[in-house]
Amino acid sequence: MKPLKVNLSGYIPSTVLIPETHILVIGPTGSGKTNTVKVLLEELLKRNIKVLVLDWHGEYKGLRRYIPGENLEMNILELGDALKYDPEFIVDLFSHVFLLSEPQWYLLQRSLREIRPPIKLSTLISAIEEQPVKDWRDYEIKAALLRRLAILNEGVMGRVLNGDKPPYFLFEENASVDFSVLPLKYRGLLALVLLKHLYDYSVYIRGVADRIVHVTVIEEAWNIVPYRARWEPPSIGERLFLELRKFGEQVVAVSQRVDDISERVLRNCQLILLHSPQAQDLLKIGLPREEVERTSLVSKRGIVYAFCQGGIRKLRVRRAEQL
Repeated sequence: MKPLKVNLSGYIPSTVLIPETHILVIGPTGSGKTNTVKVLLEELLKRNIKVLVLDWHGEYKGLRRYIPGENLEMNILELGDALKYDPEFIVDLFSHVFLLSEPQWYLLQRSLREIRPPIKLSTLISAIEEQPVKDWRDYEIKAALLRRLAILNEGVMGRVLNGDKPPYFLFEENASVDFSVLPLKYRGLLALVLLKHLYDYSVYIRGVADRIVHVTVIEEAWNIVPYRARWEPPSIGERLFLELRKFGEQVVAVSQRVDDISERVLRNCQLILLHSPQAQDLLKIGLPREEVERTSLVSKRGIVYAFCQGGIRKLRVRRAEQL
């Protein structure tokens, strides 16, 4: 991929190199990190790069805005014309989102064998309900699986996820999904579902690309890629950072603290933009102690510290104009 250069200031030269890999934006509430992301996206849009924002608080207004329960409907079990019906995809989706046990995984797979496409979430739940149980263990396994899936089939989530087409349209236009209308416990679930589809769309439909063709912003990324033990297998969110670069996908993770983010994500972000940083933040991202001691830190809205290629620069960021 050929690196891009963007000017975040607009009137004072503040050119920053957009790397081949992913980007991490860090800063406390009110530090201006959302504005920085908006400016970054405005510059990328000028270069005809498609963007999708998982908008936790309804802050992005200049993109096509999808609101769950109003104008956002999808069938999360539909793969579209480009991919054949694959029960393994559905099992993999729910296994990642809900961390299913092996017996729950088997029950889900058995239920899927007995239904034919087109499949909706409500259809799948009905198929599971019809599965016979032999003893109390089977009953508990079935009840636990149904409890998990019922969360996605009720209220606003049920209206969103029982549509007719896969969510690939979100990855083919400039869009934001406004999560602010959802209860907090549902926002992470919907984000994980969308990111799993983004992963499969990038790998199996878009394919390998020699440049950045799509950028996904994950606001409040600690909900999706939290700090985890190193020996745990990669989550859906971590797999985006580990595997999607060669498929033309760049992920921008936005969070309040470096400590809250997975080490796998941190290692795969070649550009880190810090707002109102403390000295310990610079040490945690890998800046040598002697350079940290030489760096004059300013906590001021509109000032960002760009950590890239082992060095750090202070930049001024303009106000977003369109987003």
